[in-house]
Amino acid sequence: MPGGRGSVALALLAGLAVAAPARALNFFELEVYPATTEGKGLHELESTSSYVANGRAGSAEGEDEPPRNRLLRTSLEYDYGLTDRIDVATYLDLQRPNGADVEYAGSRFRARGALWEKGEFPVDLGWYVEAEVPHDTESQLELEFRPILSRDVGRFSVDLNPSFELPTVSEERRTLEFNYAARVYYRLSRRLVPGIEFYGGIGQIRAIDGSQEQEHYIFPTLYGRLARGLKFVAGPGFGLTRASDPVILKLGLEYEFTLGGGAVPASPTY
Repeated sequence: MPGGRGSVALALLAGLAVAAPARALNFFELEVYPATTEGKGLHELESTSSYVANGRAGSAEGEDEPPRNRLLRTSLEYDYGLTDRIDVATYLDLQRPNGADVEYAGSRFRARGALWEKGEFPVDLGWYVEAEVPHDTESQLELEFRPILSRDVGRFSVDLNPSFELPTVSEERRTLEFNYAARVYYRLSRRLVPGIEFYGGIGQIRAIDGSQEQEHYIFPTLYGRLARGLKFVAGPGFGLTRASDPVILKLGLEYEFTLGGGAVPASPTY
């Protein structure tokens, strides 16, 4: 009956509007993407790790959450360029909390693309879609979408990655969440590029967390090339709110190659 269907719809909407505990940022995704991709036929093997020696003491809401001390997180990635404007990747996430044994934390699968050639318009625009299968959490499947905006100004480059995340198979009552990643870097030379990265989140869009319950970080970083096809990024991250870990150390290594003896293209971005 129409009335019955309307009642069900209202009940579902009411359930979605209920605020849920805040979800922390996904620290396996401490990476900012440019709007351009690396190129057709290019393979990438990448490892991104972060370490928290002395983290926050429990959650901002006062819940019984263990402190994030001696916490090592590592994401292993394989990326492949399908076309000059689209690449796909798969991730294996591992963690070692409190110096204990290494644990499986989940898997992720994503596609990323550019809408036009770099420099064709004043702002480069790209997209990013990811499906995450976390392990041993309230959610079994989460979807993420990022519009990507990039702009070069002389030797400076700016990349903006606003992120919208939605749990689709979950025991929690959570709605769309907003996070962000951004960076500014300066091309000092072909091998060394200093920059600053920013990460944070406000929680669910319908129930924004209080300012001190949000997590926000700033990372002074150094990007570099060790050899042709081999790149790194490293730097400390500093928490800006009570809910943030005081210091996070980040290290990323990336190796690019082609099969069949082809030359590795010189990447225009870091």
